[in-house]
Amino acid sequence: MRLYTHPKLRITVEEINNIPYIKEVWRGILNPVVFRDLINTSLEIYETEIKKHKITGQDKFLLYADVTELEMIRQEEITWLDSEINPQYEKLGFTHQAVLSPITQIASNKVAEYNNDDENATFLTKVFKDHKKAIKWFLDDV
Repeated sequence: MRLYTHPKLRITVEEINNIPYIKEVWRGILNPVVFRDLINTSLEIYETEIKKHKITGQDKFLLYADVTELEMIRQEEITWLDSEINPQYEKLGFTHQAVLSPITQIASNKVAEYNNDDENATFLTKVFKDHKKAIKWFLDDV
């Protein structure tokens, strides 16, 4: 089910093993203003949509970000996501964020820094090169 479409971002609700999750697909080169605007728009969408799609009693909820076609992202955006946005994702009810790494090396190196492997954290972010591993990581934790 499609929630939002923009040339640089598509947001859908997907399911794996009857468990709903939010999928974002990012593309191209994002200037910081557009990127932050799209993130803020996505937060507004999640504010209303998560309640509709999260199953009653579902205590783990995945935000799956496919950034394989992202060509460039600045360090400032990674830092901003980490410090400002991830706490908002957590408040909205996300517990896991799987990020499918960009193909381009420059973007891939930046995104790799986004990992949060603290197993005690209530909101985990992990970067993957492979879709199946990302989904398995989430399902193993459900």
